[in-house]
Amino acid sequence: MASNAPNSSSSRRSGLFGSWLGFVLAAAAAVVALWFLQKIVIAVLLLFFGAVVAIALSAPVEWFVRRGLSRRWAGPLTLLLFFGAIGLLGALVIPQLTQQVALLVNQLPAFVVRIDGQLAALFERYPELHAYFSGGSGTGSLAPSAAELFQGLGGISLSLLGAVALIILFFSTVSFIVLDPKPILRAYLGSLPRHALAPGMRAYRRAAHSVIGWTKASLVIGAIQAVAVFIFLSLMHVPGALVWAALAFFADFIPRIGGYVMAAPPILLSLTVGPMTPIWVTLYYLVSNEILGSVVAPKIRGAAMQMHPVLLLFFTLAFALAFGLLGAIVAVPAAAFFQAYYSEFYLKRPLRRDARG
Repeated sequence: MASNAPNSSSSRRSGLFGSWLGFVLAAAAAVVALWFLQKIVIAVLLLFFGAVVAIALSAPVEWFVRRGLSRRWAGPLTLLLFFGAIGLLGALVIPQLTQQVALLVNQLPAFVVRIDGQLAALFERYPELHAYFSGGSGTGSLAPSAAELFQGLGGISLSLLGAVALIILFFSTVSFIVLDPKPILRAYLGSLPRHALAPGMRAYRRAAHSVIGWTKASLVIGAIQAVAVFIFLSLMHVPGALVWAALAFFADFIPRIGGYVMAAPPILLSLTVGPMTPIWVTLYYLVSNEILGSVVAPKIRGAAMQMHPVLLLFFTLAFALAFGLLGAIVAVPAAAFFQAYYSEFYLKRPLRRDARG
């Protein structure tokens, strides 16, 4: 009996060591997994948004199928129209956008000199304003030099190359899903346990319906915004009104944020028109974005997606803070998926239990 005591003690120590070693390895694996997920979060968001765009394009595919076209040809035709619309928009907007940027760059030095003169006159009239500006002895720090404005061109060119690569990968993902969605659906259903197949499919269909509704609502709101922007900027004689109207068309795909992002270029360009024009343009974008974003868009989008506006605003804010501009773009589709799966797998669970009882 005594001879077995050391063996049992050593076995307990080895078991304890093994449990601690397993805990350490599991913790290390969790840290590595979180680190890897943090590194690929952009890829995950792009893949999700690619699936969202493919779901939105499934609506015209089904439209062609209902009118007698085989699914084999409906997918390629939908992609042809989709990429054709993007190419046509680019052909109309990019040359005009390049022209307007060149105009702004050419007039920027004269504009900076004019602003310096106005500030100098203001400081002569109100010397106490010097205390509110750093380097109060002059206005040189307020007007950036040309080198300061364009010193990052090398980094911008590299960023553009990376953006082009991501865009190519994104549209390739959309094309593969639209042309052959069955493997994705089979993989999704195969990942679900048997008892979750029916609610999982209902949740997916409900989310897809909401995504298609989001697309239709965004197109309607974008058309309203584009027409209003074109009319106002044309009346204010801001150059490139058609360009900024085309960009405003896509602003509502980024709720509450897109309108302000798209407002920056025309506000900057309006500086070349007159001293009061930027003020009026800024006021217009503030008022129109608030009315459209707080009153018109929530009603249209809520009716199309059958979702409460507060949930959409929360997801937009949360995803924008967590993932930046790309997060704001995918926030509304993510809210649609969250509501669909939360409803099927959580809210309806007590009902199923009561039915069984």
